[in-house]
Amino acid sequence: MTARSILVASLPTGPRHPLSGTPARQRPSVRRTTTIDQRRGEPGEPTVVVAAGRDLLTKADGTVVVVDEMKVRVAIDATGHIAAIETDPPVASVASLIGAHTSQGFRRRLDEGLDSHRTGATVLYQLLDDLPMSALISSYGSAREMDDDWQIPASSAEGLADLCAGWERGATMLGTLESTGIFPIPVGPPAPDLSSSDDPLAWHDMEPMDPRSVRRRRRLDLTAGEVLLLDVHFRDSHMGLDAAEDVLHEYTLAATFDPQDLVVLSSEAVARTLPWPECPRALASAGRIVGASTADLSRKVRTEFSGLTTCTHLNDVLRSLAGIVPLAAALH
Repeated sequence: MTARSILVASLPTGPRHPLSGTPARQRPSVRRTTTIDQRRGEPGEPTVVVAAGRDLLTKADGTVVVVDEMKVRVAIDATGHIAAIETDPPVASVASLIGAHTSQGFRRRLDEGLDSHRTGATVLYQLLDDLPMSALISSYGSAREMDDDWQIPASSAEGLADLCAGWERGATMLGTLESTGIFPIPVGPPAPDLSSSDDPLAWHDMEPMDPRSVRRRRRLDLTAGEVLLLDVHFRDSHMGLDAAEDVLHEYTLAATFDPQDLVVLSSEAVARTLPWPECPRALASAGRIVGASTADLSRKVRTEFSGLTTCTHLNDVLRSLAGIVPLAAALH
């Protein structure tokens, strides 16, 4: 073991209870599933992003209809700019993203170039909206492979201090960096299989994970009733050179919505797997979206959810709830 791995093994962790399997689809309901894989090449080589998703309507009689489906492939050069992008089925407007940086101003450019997909909360928009965070999370994998040779720049650590619950100044992660000079890179629990042997349609078709890749996986189940019931599962995982997949972040969330105007009536998150013991302090922030309209969720979370009472990954869960707009329409 190296100095970094010995140190990380000695630190307290957040919850480590990842889900296993996927619940059965309700009748009637609509399920959105998405995955985005960030596959890193050797240093200096392009990174390839493979993403896919589907909205599946399950009717009261058990028959199914694919409401929306998309596959995306993106090549990102060594500077973080999009060199090529293609979709299946083809969407001409994605060409507007060529040359965009995956973190600097990307979502503004996405909203300008694919505005109809933003307002329609399509599968394509969800996949592309996940691109900046999947690129950021992928850096954890490359840092782990470099092991003790890699350290976070002091200026970067200072700039991220108090950004969210896990990055609290003086807490486990940054406190360890300050006291030891080693930036602790978390390793999560083994990732349980989420496939369902009883339901081949539980998830969309996806390619196997490659070693040296990070996957962001989402499931949103919307069920009809007096109120709309939403069950959400979110997982970030990493597959190392040894082909072992571990969970980095995982949340579940239960929410209800008014079926007429899609205003959030209730929202409660559960932390399944998080790296540090301070991270679950952000759970209460899920309740702050109560009373918001789904059309305003993305703006609200982007502009109002920051600091020690929040989590950047939980924020991404909350923003994804805008996807119930087309799901609710499919139920009617």
